[in-house]
Amino acid sequence: MLIPEIISTAEVIRDPYLRAVTYAKIGERLSKARDPNFKLVFLKAVETAKMIDDPVKMLRALLSIGYSMRKAGLKTSKKLYQRVVEDSAELPPPVRDELMAVAARYMLGLGGIGDAIIYASKIEDPKLRDTVLLQIIRRNTSLIGTEKVRVAYRIRKSKMALELITTEPARSKALIEIMKSYFLMDSYENGIGTIGRIKLKEWAKHAFKEALFFMKERGVLERYVLNLKTLAKELVEKFGDEFKVELAISFALAEEPLEAVDLLRKFGEKEILVNAALRLLEVSPHSLPNFIRVLREDEATLVGKAIMNRFLEKPDEGDWETVRALWERSKSDELRVKIGRYSVLKDDIDDALRIASAIKDERLRSIVLADVAHRLLKIGDVSRAIDVALGVRDPRFSSILVAEILLSALDREIDRRVMVNGAAKGSNAQQGQK
Repeated sequence: MLIPEIISTAEVIRDPYLRAVTYAKIGERLSKARDPNFKLVFLKAVETAKMIDDPVKMLRALLSIGYSMRKAGLKTSKKLYQRVVEDSAELPPPVRDELMAVAARYMLGLGGIGDAIIYASKIEDPKLRDTVLLQIIRRNTSLIGTEKVRVAYRIRKSKMALELITTEPARSKALIEIMKSYFLMDSYENGIGTIGRIKLKEWAKHAFKEALFFMKERGVLERYVLNLKTLAKELVEKFGDEFKVELAISFALAEEPLEAVDLLRKFGEKEILVNAALRLLEVSPHSLPNFIRVLREDEATLVGKAIMNRFLEKPDEGDWETVRALWERSKSDELRVKIGRYSVLKDDIDDALRIASAIKDERLRSIVLADVAHRLLKIGDVSRAIDVALGVRDPRFSSILVAEILLSALDREIDRRVMVNGAAKGSNAQQGQK
């Protein structure tokens, strides 16, 4: 079809709303093709919109027409939007709010951040208003990430929108976007400072973690560690002691275990290191070995006992890299007993024997050897189980262990013979019946 035919055929669309919007979209396309008829088609669109009986539908149509006009480069689109604002003044707040939200989103789609904020500010419902304002700020942040000019201008607009947001979590989310905007323009101190204004704990934690990852990726984290530690103390004062572990975990996840441990040390009690390690085991087990490797020996011993207790309870959750890190950082006999017992549970008998040989305390070494002997007995290697038991230096303990092994081996042998003989008897009985 030729363009004049397309324009005239649009008349057959019965719904005046759809006809008006279609005219507007035709006009937008004709403007891009530099067809001189585009202004005439936009005029048809406006005239058709006036024919719509439903006032709300008519105003929605005018917003859509204005959007297409703006895309076509017509400045009259602003007048159209102004008319919608004025004509909607008498409508009930929920209806007008929806119209203003549509207007704001259209403006946002056109890149008119300032206009979008103006329309959003006219929304009375706080939740809807804040939702639209947050969308505006997010869009602004994405534009900062792609532009190298007007960055300061965009941040000012985002801050203007932020001041209009009154509900949570919208305000906390908006502050995170402001933080990102500062980071994108290399204003890290301002970005870090923004986190302190977040009022919700979960979003403050999220922002702190995002800040660490962003700065780590940009290679500037080391320069701002002190700022982050100062912020961490402020957040702990605001949200409570349980926030200490979360902040340290954020450092650990960003592959900064030394900073994580240093932060926890400044909070005082050693038990917090245990809490952090157990939390890290839950959220990111692969980060735990590096966390352990920066601990002092006394700290590694304390943490190690808690970690190994967890591994002994649930061997399938164990991790050899974590166990190796504990072995490297602590020479505690008590911890090595736990590591030895874990090796037995994982059927690594040779490793368990090597660990036992490194334990200085005879009583503790005997515990590991007893576990090894019992494991060997369970898998049927009686002679090796006795050899291990004889290796226990305490004569009484060794004797008890050997006696236990012999009696257990005898019980198993008797049970085996009974089963075999019983089967044989049954077999003979069946042959007799035949």
